[in-house]
Amino acid sequence: MIAKRFLLIRLSSIGDVLHCTPVARTLKQAFPAAHITWVVGQGPAGLLEANPFIDEIYVWPREKWEDHMRHGRFTEAWKLWQQLRFDLRARNFDVALDVHGLFLSGMVAVASGAKRRIGLANTRELNSLFMTETAPAAEDETHIIQRYLSILQPFGIKPSTYNMTLEVTKRDEAFAAQFLAQSGVTPEHCLIALVPATTWEAKNWPPEYFAALANELGQHSVVMLCGGPADRQLAQQVLKQTEVTVIDAVGRTSLSQLAALLAKATVVIAGDTGPLHMAVAMGIPTVSIFGPTNPERFGPLGGNHSILQADLSCRTCYKTKCRLKHQQCMKVILPKQVMQALKPYLKKQGHQLGQLAEQAGKLRAITQPGTDQ
Repeated sequence: MIAKRFLLIRLSSIGDVLHCTPVARTLKQAFPAAHITWVVGQGPAGLLEANPFIDEIYVWPREKWEDHMRHGRFTEAWKLWQQLRFDLRARNFDVALDVHGLFLSGMVAVASGAKRRIGLANTRELNSLFMTETAPAAEDETHIIQRYLSILQPFGIKPSTYNMTLEVTKRDEAFAAQFLAQSGVTPEHCLIALVPATTWEAKNWPPEYFAALANELGQHSVVMLCGGPADRQLAQQVLKQTEVTVIDAVGRTSLSQLAALLAKATVVIAGDTGPLHMAVAMGIPTVSIFGPTNPERFGPLGGNHSILQADLSCRTCYKTKCRLKHQQCMKVILPKQVMQALKPYLKKQGHQLGQLAEQAGKLRAITQPGTDQ
């Protein structure tokens, strides 16, 4: 008997949620009549809002629950947990697919009431104890998407593609159009999005490098800084060193609005961070700088992306801070190398370097160089 109701568990983060979207697509394509609910934390939930392969998004305030637990507010945490349990059990799931692989996600699988609970191989935090079965690891597994898709092996499902899914709502598309129009940006402009911050200090390309790149690109293209509210301080370090007009969108959008802005870009330049994977999921060309993480595991798949990585023995250390305290894996990738990697994408879009200087000079900036808003 084919299961009719699936629960997909991937609570966070931005990149991992997007890397999990091929699971939802492949499952829906194999079982079109099945109902798929995805339980996700509040942070990345907006990325799933327009996903056509998900029937329901259940947003659980995991972040709030963890905050209650850390500060000893166990009564409040218990109420959130009980609400989750009540809501999930009312949906009568046949199968829970735990793509997160942690102790907490295993608890969520059990709380769902699903009799069949499938987890990934080689998980951490005793996750397998919560599962009724473990999917075998994918053969020749390299990329994280391949690992996530392995959870469908018990159903005999083989993926036809590894493409991620991120679609923008009309509401967010309208926001992006208005945001850019207010800055004087038209569809004819070459819009280059720079994402200066990541979630790890060790993954950050130096802000002075981003500034140097912006100064060069701003002579012939429109440069836009992107990121979340937590990235404001690092963005200001970039802006204070720029000598050209830069559109500052950092912290001025929701996550789904940021996706809509990135969708308007000619190319996106970033480290290993959520907005990079957002751009990849939407088919936007990217140039990415990798250091402590492995691009073969987490980097963009497909031929429309360039990946820069230092030839150092200490790279892919997976440390949030450089244990050698020099962060050379990011520093040895110079702005001129990024410029070189950018050229094919600009030419492909019909933007020869230097041809848009006059247009760029007409932009109305949201943030002028060196200001602090």
